[in-house]
Amino acid sequence: MDMPSRSAPGAPVANAALSASERALATLKPFRQIAEEECQQPLHESAGPAAVRWEIYSTWTLLLCFYHAEAEAERCRASWTPRPWETEAQALRQLYLESRSLRVLTGVLRWFRWAHAGPAGKAQDETEDGIGDGSFERTRRALQLQSPLPAPLQAGADLHPDGPLQRPGLFDFADLEDEERLLKHVLRALRRGDLRGAMKTCAEGNAAWRTAFLQGMLPFADTADDELAGYSAMEDDGDEEILAKIKADHTDWTEIEALQRPGESNGNPWRRLWKERCWDVVQRRLGEPGDAMSATELGIYGFCAGRQDALLPVCVGGWADQAWAELHCLKECLVERLLDVRREACCAEGLSLGEGDCGCPDPDEAEDARANRGAKLSGLLRDTPEASLDDAVQNEMRRILRPFATSQDGDVEGQFMALQVTIIQFALDWKQGEGILAMLRQWLVDGLGGAPCPYVVKQFASFFAIWQKEQIEEASCTSLATATTSRPAGSQIDAVSGEAAAQAPNVDDIVRELLGELVAAAAGAWYEQLLQGQGIEVIAEYVHAMSADSRLSAFAGLMLQLGPRDVEEEPKATSENRCEVLKRCINVFWHRFPRDVCALLAVLVRRALCLDDASTDEEEVPDIGPIGVRRAVQIGDVILALECISVFWLVARDRAEVGGEERDEAAVGLQAVLGGQLADTPQTADAFARFLLDALVLPLLGDALLTLCAKAPRAALAQQQRLEASPVWTDAFRCESVGARTLDELKWFVGLYQRQSDWTAAVRSDEEQQRRAAPSGRGRRLRFGALARDADEASKASAARDAALDWARPRLAQDLPLLQPPSGSHTAIPEGQFLRLCSTLASRALFLLLSVFEGSGDFDGAVSDLSVAVAHSPWMLQRLAPRQARVFLRRLSLVPAQPEPPEPLRQSDQHREARGPTPV
Repeated sequence: MDMPSRSAPGAPVANAALSASERALATLKPFRQIAEEECQQPLHESAGPAAVRWEIYSTWTLLLCFYHAEAEAERCRASWTPRPWETEAQALRQLYLESRSLRVLTGVLRWFRWAHAGPAGKAQDETEDGIGDGSFERTRRALQLQSPLPAPLQAGADLHPDGPLQRPGLFDFADLEDEERLLKHVLRALRRGDLRGAMKTCAEGNAAWRTAFLQGMLPFADTADDELAGYSAMEDDGDEEILAKIKADHTDWTEIEALQRPGESNGNPWRRLWKERCWDVVQRRLGEPGDAMSATELGIYGFCAGRQDALLPVCVGGWADQAWAELHCLKECLVERLLDVRREACCAEGLSLGEGDCGCPDPDEAEDARANRGAKLSGLLRDTPEASLDDAVQNEMRRILRPFATSQDGDVEGQFMALQVTIIQFALDWKQGEGILAMLRQWLVDGLGGAPCPYVVKQFASFFAIWQKEQIEEASCTSLATATTSRPAGSQIDAVSGEAAAQAPNVDDIVRELLGELVAAAAGAWYEQLLQGQGIEVIAEYVHAMSADSRLSAFAGLMLQLGPRDVEEEPKATSENRCEVLKRCINVFWHRFPRDVCALLAVLVRRALCLDDASTDEEEVPDIGPIGVRRAVQIGDVILALECISVFWLVARDRAEVGGEERDEAAVGLQAVLGGQLADTPQTADAFARFLLDALVLPLLGDALLTLCAKAPRAALAQQQRLEASPVWTDAFRCESVGARTLDELKWFVGLYQRQSDWTAAVRSDEEQQRRAAPSGRGRRLRFGALARDADEASKASAARDAALDWARPRLAQDLPLLQPPSGSHTAIPEGQFLRLCSTLASRALFLLLSVFEGSGDFDGAVSDLSVAVAHSPWMLQRLAPRQARVFLRRLSLVPAQPEPPEPLRQSDQHREARGPTPV
């Protein structure tokens, strides 16, 4: 799996002047764009099946439809001035701007219509042959042949539009099938919100009367006089064009500016009477068993009248069809009820919009008839007062969606159905957001559709969790702001932000699932992903939504994944590239989270040293015992920690020079890491850098290098040589930092190990020469040359032994104990473990020296030289654990005496001494 090529969305929108809906809309657009691209790209099935990618894209579009409905209302309010209603179009605009329930229904219905035209809808369109025909041409020709009159003189009563209902037996069955196919196409267009498409289908299907029938649903708008409630879309925003297209292609007669185009249709001033006739047709046909009207045509009447009992039977395409049908009818009832309850306050006296030309009702119609019409069209909301409409609509929406809130089958579509239903409920009450997060967590644990969650699902879960956390924080701030208005002005902002952060959900576990895959992908090909690509920036965007502790753990985990895999044979170029990647990691993190950057270094070192891992015990070494290092510690992690500390210092010096708010934030974070108030806050770049070096960088460097010395002295030798050439080492000694003493102590131990290694190599070389120079019968002259070489190798071994002893003696004689940590520094290692590490290094140093005497077989030297030095050392015996002291004494007693030379050599030496010096 490759890393994403761009930064992850979800960062706060820069323009704080935007409204809450505009900000939410702006943060949603990148998510939708990513999902759309993944739907269009031929991704591997391991990344996510096509059906899953479509459901993800559909879910983001659902959220966009919600917030776009709110945002367009906010934009329209800026240019729309309420005034007395003169037409239904004006009334509907004002109702849309004032009723949140209507906007929520509009947004969700817009999404239901759009989703129906998705992949499943397109596949259904491709399987059908033609749109059908409503001309009844076969029947007409058959009737012409049956009549004795010439065709021009024949009556066409039986071809009346209602002819199939009045005399179905006269019509050809194929004509009835054609009409049914035409009606299904019309109903499908209405289901998708394609009103113009439905009218066009009727016109092209030779059923122009049905086109006129559908035009009856449009509210009257005098486009010559009415001021349209328009707005300007955001500039240079392709997503706005997509949203505008979704609205235009999947619209509804109640939406702002729907179908209002001069020259096409100004709507129906008798709309409510037309709708009442549709209502009456449904009522009459449903009450007549065996009625000739097809269920499809009855469903169209139910759509127009807002009668779900007629619309639901033809919505058999799944949960979305059923939910759409019920919500559409609820929206119809809400609109009619709002028109009724607002009429007296918003219309001129005597006007009844939608019930006559210019709103003038039929004078012969009784008031009771008009009231009865309003009750019919308002449906279940007929008796609901205006103040209770929002609650009633929300309760009804919950009732409608409740059966779909849980997946019964456990397949992908069912699980996304439950998620999308919960999101719709979230639009009604933002406190429902925890239910969405709980569902996503369950997916990540149990899988999706019976299989482990693919990458795109983990990405979607993380994106959604990040976005929702921001929305809940903002909603909390909004609700808390009102509650804190009584507090002093200076404390309101802090109080609101603090309480809002406390109410925001913790989404670390969700984001961590995706980060695991991203980090694994980044570490697998880190040079391409992190150094040449934007992988670090992407991960930084994801961790932004996490809590501080999880953010530090995740980013430290990324950096630890970059550690060397082969400690012994890693190419130098690889190490250099890794240092560049680490430098970029720290720079990115410092820029995004300056207050946490010092804690990042501390967390990384603690993880590398496994200081917080209580599940493993300490590693034990023969003759030493517990060495103060946990078994789980990996040499590569410790080496990586050393490199990070060195690189961190380079970045810190540069960042300190920049100064400003970033440096101040870092100083606050350093104070938190040290666990106390700084006595004197550094004010200059040099002061800040020096304090950072003394208090954090060098103590952590000492902890890591000390651990490596105790666990793997050979690896510590290689790293110490690299560190000595690094700026952090040279700066520590140049400015005489208190932490430099620890580094000097470790340098002494590593130097002793190197000299003992040199002696061991010299002894092995000497032994190899002796083995090769053994008598082979080739003559005395060859033996003399071999002896000369033996003497040379023995001399090298003796010099290496003397170098090791000379290196050790001065430090053994010093008064200060080995490795005394400076006060006031932030060492990560607990005191007890630190003392065991000191004991380990002291015993290792002692045994290194002892091994020299053991290898030389010099018992006298061990007793007279080493034992005396140890006995007179002010600190060595104090650093040793009792077990280590006993091992030293036992090994000392077992040191062999100087071996006697071979017998032939001794005799020749005696003859040589008797004869005196041999002449050349």
